[in-house]
Amino acid sequence: MWRVNGDAYDWFFGVGAYLVRCGDALSQLINVVFFLSENPNESISGRSYRQQEDWFWGGMMFVLNILFRPFETGHCEKAHRADLRRAAQLMASGK
Repeated sequence: MWRVNGDAYDWFFGVGAYLVRCGDALSQLINVVFFLSENPNESISGRSYRQQEDWFWGGMMFVLNILFRPFETGHCEKAHRADLRRAAQLMASGK
């Protein structure tokens, strides 16, 4: 199921991509349920970047960027761009 070429390398990165998608879905769920977002396809990080002028979301962006700094810089901006990319792909697919 996870193996593309049949080796452990493909399996490992297949699971990693799956876990990233699960984390993104969880972020979207929390954004809707706890932060009462009207957009169910936007992550907390993406929303923090988009609404950074608001004191709450600006603070959230600051905290999230610090938490994700060991993995990447500018996490919230990258998440916002990923949200936009997914929306554009959905619109282009016509579904």
